[in-house]
Amino acid sequence: MIGQEIVYKTLEKLEITYEYYQSPEDFSNEDDGSFWAKINATRCKNLFMRNHKGDRHFLLISDYYKNIDIHKFEQRFKKGKISFASQQRIDKHIKGTIGAISVFSLLNDDNNSVEVFIDESLQNCTRLTFLPNELNALIAISFQDFLRILDYSGNKYEFINLS
Repeated sequence: MIGQEIVYKTLEKLEITYEYYQSPEDFSNEDDGSFWAKINATRCKNLFMRNHKGDRHFLLISDYYKNIDIHKFEQRFKKGKISFASQQRIDKHIKGTIGAISVFSLLNDDNNSVEVFIDESLQNCTRLTFLPNELNALIAISFQDFLRILDYSGNKYEFINLS
């Protein structure tokens, strides 16, 4: 299966039931909705960000089709200017690839230094989808199992309105 080994080992260790999907694409051409309706899960967007000093890192998770208001996030938390983290920062903190970051990336954050902010609308979802830290595959899990992965990672997380 495509994805980092730590993802599948953690799913097994936590006895999490999941569905695995593989695609020759990165799922970006599946926007007609038929694929997502077929698997009956919410497609999630995951943005790995940093503050202007580069001493704080954030994972923002929301529904793929919702806009995340970065400026509102900056103003609400007064964390300075927020921008996308570079591949170098990804390598240092969560060991992934740009475009393939997800909740599973937190499993690589040994220092639990990444702060996680989740759009509160996801609390109304039954199932969520995430990349297994690589492109061309997708994992669908229940919302409750998403919370279990967050708790297992040890990273601080909070539900807020990101839009």
